[in-house]
Amino acid sequence: MMKEEISSLDITSHIQSEDKFILYCYAPICANCTIAERMLGIVSEMKGFEYTSINLNFHKGLIEAYEIRSAPALLLFEHGELVREVYAFRSVTYLTEVMEEFMVDR
Repeated sequence: MMKEEISSLDITSHIQSEDKFILYCYAPICANCTIAERMLGIVSEMKGFEYTSINLNFHKGLIEAYEIRSAPALLLFEHGELVREVYAFRSVTYLTEVMEEFMVDR
């Protein structure tokens, strides 16, 4: 997980240059975001993937570009294209299934 502040330009660069890119979007005052990130962290440790976290308050352009509707949001990119959005994190089991499906090479 990358937690330091990263610019929108750097995020866009990662999205375009990496085969798969996982972006977790949160708002600091969002209680559900804290719970969602804890669940995502568990799945990340179990499945061995990294993701980038961003505070949506600093990324208005990304909100508009990807039409992010609410926080928390998990955006999954393949070859520069947004292939899945998750807004309801539901459970660790659900997130595990989502990530296993995403991590499969197509």
